[in-house]
Amino acid sequence: MYDGIGINWGMTFLGCLSTILIPMPFIFYFYGKKIRAKSKFAPAPDIEQDKKANNDEEKGDAGGGSDESSNGGEKKD
Repeated sequence: MYDGIGINWGMTFLGCLSTILIPMPFIFYFYGKKIRAKSKFAPAPDIEQDKKANNDEEKGDAGGGSDESSNGGEKKD
């Protein structure tokens, strides 16, 4: 690269490339879970755990709507 375009332009190219890639870690940090969820190749155990936790919460909330369980068996009037 340096023989073809020279040291100055080669270093300018690498500096610009580095500047363009600065936000990538932040993008992966904030949007990584969504990116992994869409991928068929990336293993994502955290997404599977979230799905399992959401399913457990839905099962627990669906059957737990009675007043008797929260106040020791007494019904509210």
